[in-house]
Amino acid sequence: MKANLCAIALLATSTPFAVSASTYLDATGDSATVPSLDITSIFVSNDATALSLHINLAGDPMAADWGKYLIGFDTIAGGNTTGPDAWGNPITMSVGGMDYFIGSWLDFGTGATVFGWSGTSWNLMSSTGIGVATSLSSVTLSLNLSALGLSEGSMFNFDIYSTAIGNSVLDAAGSSTALTWNNNPYDSGVNVLTYTVTAVPEPSAFGVMGLGALLLAWRGRHRPA
Repeated sequence: MKANLCAIALLATSTPFAVSASTYLDATGDSATVPSLDITSIFVSNDATALSLHINLAGDPMAADWGKYLIGFDTIAGGNTTGPDAWGNPITMSVGGMDYFIGSWLDFGTGATVFGWSGTSWNLMSSTGIGVATSLSSVTLSLNLSALGLSEGSMFNFDIYSTAIGNSVLDAAGSSTALTWNNNPYDSGVNVLTYTVTAVPEPSAFGVMGLGALLLAWRGRHRPA
Protein backbone atom coordinates (compact mmCIF):
# COMPACT_ATOMS: atom_id res chain seq x y z
CA MET A 1 0.00 0.00 0.00
CA LYS A 2 2.82 2.41 0.84
CA ALA A 3 4.35 1.89 -2.59
CA ASN A 4 1.01 2.49 -4.25
CA LEU A 5 0.43 5.70 -2.27
CA CYS A 6 3.90 6.95 -3.23
CA ALA A 7 3.08 6.34 -6.87
CA ILE A 8 -0.17 8.24 -6.46
CA ALA A 9 1.60 11.18 -4.85
CA LEU A 10 4.17 11.23 -7.65
CA LEU A 11 1.48 11.28 -10.32
CA ALA A 12 -0.39 14.06 -8.54
CA THR A 13 2.61 16.33 -8.12
CA SER A 14 3.67 15.76 -11.74
CA THR A 15 0.37 17.19 -13.06
CA PRO A 16 1.34 19.91 -15.59
CA PHE A 17 0.61 23.58 -14.96
CA ALA A 18 -2.71 24.42 -16.63
CA VAL A 19 -3.43 27.15 -19.11
CA SER A 20 -6.51 28.67 -20.68
CA ALA A 21 -6.36 28.83 -24.47
CA SER A 22 -8.28 29.69 -27.64
CA THR A 23 -7.56 29.15 -31.35
CA TYR A 24 -8.56 31.56 -34.12
CA LEU A 25 -8.40 30.51 -37.78
CA ASP A 26 -7.48 32.80 -40.65
CA ALA A 27 -7.80 32.20 -44.38
CA THR A 28 -4.67 30.98 -46.14
CA GLY A 29 -3.53 32.78 -49.28
CA ASP A 30 -5.06 36.15 -48.36
CA SER A 31 -1.72 37.92 -47.98
CA ALA A 32 1.16 39.17 -50.10
CA THR A 33 3.08 36.51 -51.99
CA VAL A 34 5.60 35.94 -49.16
CA PRO A 35 4.39 32.85 -47.20
CA SER A 36 5.80 34.04 -43.88
CA LEU A 37 3.51 37.08 -44.02
CA ASP A 38 0.42 34.90 -44.49
CA ILE A 39 -1.22 34.29 -41.09
CA THR A 40 -3.02 30.93 -40.97
CA SER A 41 -4.18 30.84 -37.34
CA ILE A 42 -3.62 32.34 -33.91
CA PHE A 43 -3.31 30.40 -30.65
CA VAL A 44 -3.69 32.55 -27.53
CA SER A 45 -3.16 31.21 -24.02
CA ASN A 46 -2.58 32.41 -20.50
CA ASP A 47 -1.41 31.00 -17.20
CA ALA A 48 -1.64 32.75 -13.85
CA THR A 49 0.80 35.53 -14.80
CA ALA A 50 1.58 35.54 -18.52
CA LEU A 51 -0.10 35.88 -21.92
CA SER A 52 1.18 34.07 -25.00
CA LEU A 53 0.19 34.80 -28.61
CA HIS A 54 1.28 32.12 -31.07
CA ILE A 55 1.09 33.31 -34.69
CA ASN A 56 0.99 30.42 -37.17
CA LEU A 57 2.22 31.26 -40.67
CA ALA A 58 2.24 29.68 -44.11
CA GLY A 59 6.05 29.85 -44.24
CA ASP A 60 9.27 30.22 -42.28
CA PRO A 61 9.44 33.72 -40.74
CA MET A 62 13.23 33.64 -40.66
CA ALA A 63 13.37 33.01 -44.42
CA ALA A 64 12.19 36.61 -44.83
CA ASP A 65 13.26 38.03 -41.50
CA TRP A 66 12.40 41.58 -42.54
CA GLY A 67 8.75 40.81 -41.89
CA LYS A 68 7.13 42.51 -38.90
CA TYR A 69 4.35 41.19 -36.66
CA LEU A 70 2.16 43.73 -34.89
CA ILE A 71 -0.65 43.37 -32.33
CA GLY A 72 -3.28 45.94 -31.47
CA PHE A 73 -5.23 45.56 -28.21
CA ASP A 74 -8.52 47.05 -27.05
CA THR A 75 -8.53 46.33 -23.32
CA ILE A 76 -10.41 49.33 -21.90
CA ALA A 77 -12.69 52.09 -23.15
CA GLY A 78 -11.09 55.22 -24.55
CA GLY A 79 -8.37 53.87 -26.83
CA ASN A 80 -7.04 55.39 -30.05
CA THR A 81 -9.78 55.14 -32.68
CA THR A 82 -8.16 57.18 -35.43
CA GLY A 83 -4.58 55.89 -35.69
CA PRO A 84 -1.81 55.71 -36.53
CA ASP A 85 -0.42 52.84 -34.48
CA ALA A 86 2.60 53.36 -32.22
CA TRP A 87 5.03 52.69 -35.06
CA GLY A 88 3.36 55.26 -37.27
CA ASN A 89 1.61 52.77 -39.54
CA PRO A 90 -1.88 53.81 -40.75
CA ILE A 91 -3.53 51.06 -38.70
CA THR A 92 -6.58 51.77 -36.55
CA MET A 93 -9.21 50.05 -34.42
CA SER A 94 -12.10 52.45 -34.95
CA VAL A 95 -14.49 50.36 -32.83
CA GLY A 96 -13.38 50.32 -29.20
CA GLY A 97 -10.01 51.89 -29.87
CA MET A 98 -6.46 50.56 -29.62
CA ASP A 99 -4.96 51.16 -26.17
CA TYR A 100 -1.92 48.85 -26.29
CA PHE A 101 0.32 48.02 -29.21
CA ILE A 102 3.10 45.46 -29.66
CA GLY A 103 5.53 45.71 -32.52
CA SER A 104 8.01 42.88 -33.12
CA TRP A 105 10.90 42.27 -35.50
CA LEU A 106 13.17 39.35 -36.39
CA ASP A 107 16.04 41.04 -38.22
CA PHE A 108 19.08 42.39 -36.35
CA GLY A 109 18.15 40.10 -33.46
CA THR A 110 14.58 39.33 -32.44
CA GLY A 111 12.81 41.89 -30.29
CA ALA A 112 9.54 43.61 -29.45
CA THR A 113 8.24 46.76 -27.81
CA VAL A 114 4.99 47.52 -25.98
CA PHE A 115 3.31 50.91 -26.19
CA GLY A 116 0.32 52.26 -24.29
CA TRP A 117 -2.13 54.97 -25.37
CA SER A 118 -2.18 57.90 -22.96
CA GLY A 119 -5.34 59.42 -24.37
CA THR A 120 -3.43 61.76 -26.66
CA SER A 121 -0.27 59.89 -27.71
CA TRP A 122 1.57 56.57 -27.68
CA ASN A 123 4.07 56.03 -24.85
CA LEU A 124 6.72 53.33 -24.75
CA MET A 125 5.85 50.97 -21.90
CA SER A 126 8.57 48.34 -22.26
CA SER A 127 11.25 47.13 -24.62
CA THR A 128 12.28 44.24 -22.38
CA GLY A 129 10.54 41.27 -20.84
CA ILE A 130 8.78 40.31 -24.06
CA GLY A 131 9.55 36.81 -25.27
CA VAL A 132 9.96 36.37 -29.03
CA ALA A 133 10.31 32.81 -30.32
CA THR A 134 10.22 31.44 -33.87
CA SER A 135 9.77 28.07 -35.52
CA LEU A 136 9.70 27.05 -39.18
CA SER A 137 6.10 28.27 -39.38
CA SER A 138 5.35 30.52 -36.42
CA VAL A 139 6.21 33.50 -34.28
CA THR A 140 5.27 33.51 -30.60
CA LEU A 141 5.14 36.63 -28.44
CA SER A 142 4.75 36.32 -24.67
CA LEU A 143 4.68 38.83 -21.82
CA ASN A 144 3.28 39.39 -18.36
CA LEU A 145 -0.44 40.06 -18.14
CA SER A 146 0.29 43.14 -16.03
CA ALA A 147 2.19 44.73 -18.92
CA LEU A 148 -1.16 45.10 -20.69
CA GLY A 149 -3.15 45.95 -17.58
CA LEU A 150 -4.77 42.50 -17.66
CA SER A 151 -5.72 40.16 -14.85
CA GLU A 152 -8.06 37.27 -14.13
CA GLY A 153 -11.41 37.83 -15.84
CA SER A 154 -10.15 40.53 -18.22
CA MET A 155 -11.77 40.35 -21.65
CA PHE A 156 -10.10 42.14 -24.52
CA ASN A 157 -10.33 42.55 -28.28
CA PHE A 158 -7.25 42.31 -30.46
CA ASP A 159 -6.00 41.94 -33.99
CA ILE A 160 -2.66 40.73 -35.31
CA TYR A 161 -1.05 42.09 -38.45
CA SER A 162 1.89 41.14 -40.64
CA THR A 163 3.70 43.89 -42.48
CA ALA A 164 7.05 45.06 -43.87
CA ILE A 165 8.84 48.40 -43.97
CA GLY A 166 7.11 50.75 -46.42
CA ASN A 167 3.83 48.85 -46.20
CA SER A 168 0.69 48.90 -44.12
CA VAL A 169 -1.15 45.64 -43.29
CA LEU A 170 -0.26 42.69 -45.53
CA ASP A 171 -2.42 40.25 -43.58
CA ALA A 172 -4.73 40.58 -40.58
CA ALA A 173 -5.88 37.74 -38.37
CA GLY A 174 -9.32 39.31 -37.98
CA SER A 175 -10.11 39.49 -41.70
CA SER A 176 -9.94 37.20 -44.73
CA THR A 177 -9.86 40.07 -47.23
CA ALA A 178 -7.01 39.48 -49.65
CA LEU A 179 -4.19 42.03 -49.37
CA THR A 180 -1.01 42.65 -51.31
CA TRP A 181 1.88 45.13 -51.13
CA ASN A 182 0.36 48.43 -50.03
CA ASN A 183 0.61 51.36 -47.67
CA ASN A 184 -3.14 51.91 -47.45
CA PRO A 185 -4.88 52.73 -44.17
CA TYR A 186 -6.22 49.62 -42.46
CA ASP A 187 -9.04 49.57 -39.94
CA SER A 188 -9.81 46.44 -37.91
CA GLY A 189 -13.25 47.91 -37.21
CA VAL A 190 -15.53 45.17 -35.92
CA ASN A 191 -13.29 42.45 -37.39
CA VAL A 192 -11.46 41.87 -34.15
CA LEU A 193 -10.79 38.74 -32.11
CA THR A 194 -11.87 38.41 -28.47
CA TYR A 195 -10.12 36.62 -25.62
CA THR A 196 -10.88 36.30 -21.91
CA VAL A 197 -8.12 35.78 -19.36
CA THR A 198 -9.30 32.74 -17.40
CA ALA A 199 -8.08 31.87 -13.94
CA VAL A 200 -6.02 28.70 -13.65
CA PRO A 201 -5.27 26.92 -10.36
CA GLU A 202 -1.80 27.12 -8.88
CA PRO A 203 0.32 23.97 -9.34
CA SER A 204 -0.10 23.07 -5.65
CA ALA A 205 -3.87 23.12 -6.05
CA PHE A 206 -3.61 20.77 -9.00
CA GLY A 207 -1.47 18.46 -6.90
CA VAL A 208 -4.04 18.35 -4.12
CA MET A 209 -6.94 17.79 -6.52
CA GLY A 210 -5.05 15.15 -8.45
CA LEU A 211 -3.98 13.38 -5.28
CA GLY A 212 -7.55 13.35 -3.97
CA ALA A 213 -8.95 11.95 -7.20
CA LEU A 214 -6.32 9.24 -7.43
CA LEU A 215 -6.79 8.26 -3.79
CA LEU A 216 -10.52 7.86 -4.33
CA ALA A 217 -9.89 5.73 -7.39
CA TRP A 218 -7.33 3.61 -5.50
CA ARG A 219 -9.70 3.07 -2.57
CA GLY A 220 -12.48 2.07 -4.95
CA ARG A 221 -10.32 -0.58 -6.54
CA HIS A 222 -9.10 -1.93 -3.18
CA ARG A 223 -12.39 -1.86 -1.23
CA PRO A 224 -13.06 -5.18 0.55
CA ALA A 225 -15.72 -7.33 -1.08
